[in-house]
Parts: sequence; structure tokens; C-alpha cells
Amino acid sequence: MSKVDFQYIDDVKTIVCKQCSKSDKYGKCLAPPETKCVLETYLPQVTRALETAHGGKVDDYLLSLRTEVCSVCKEKTENGYCYTSDSYGCPLESFFRTVADAAVSLDAA
Repeated sequence: MSKVDFQYIDDVKTIVCKQCSKSDKYGKCLAPPETKCVLETYLPQVTRALETAHGGKVDDYLLSLRTEVCSVCKEKTENGYCYTSDSYGCPLESFFRTVADAAVSLDAA
């Protein structure tokens, strides 16, 4: 079985959602239904990033998340330029640290 299973992903989501600005303190999403959750949108890539991270440190997970998720991000140009990080901040980057921290804490448990 792979390092990441459904329960692990649910646990990561629980931790991340509780810290999301669009949720209540229990992690219940308060965003309008038409709003796309960036974690849900890129969940397959996030899962792959968590599976392939080596070392068990936050920086290992951050690198893996950037590699897997940024490679398919819809915000970058055809030549790979990411204008969101220059102009108003990357919405994906905002949750990478939380996902990485959650993964490290779950791995340590």
C-alpha cells in the first residue's frame, strides 16, 4: 500500500480546512458553493506530492508540493511563468505550508 491512503488525506484535509480563511473553527467550509477550493482542485497532485516526498521534513513536502502542483497550475503561462507570485501571491502557496506541516505531524504520530 502506498504511504498515503484515504484516511491520511482526510486527516490532512481536516487540519488544513480548520486553518482556511473560508471555514469556521471546526473546518466546515463557509465558501459559496460556486467557489472552487484550491485543495480540492489539486487534490490528486497534492496526494502524489505527499506520496513522493522523502525525508519527512517540512521542506521536503514543500518541494514536492511545488513540483507536483505548480507543474499543472492553471495560473502560469505556457512558458512556465507564474505571474500570481509576482502580482498578488500564489493561492496554492498559501496552503502548501499548512499541508506540509500536517503531513509531518501525521507522519510523526
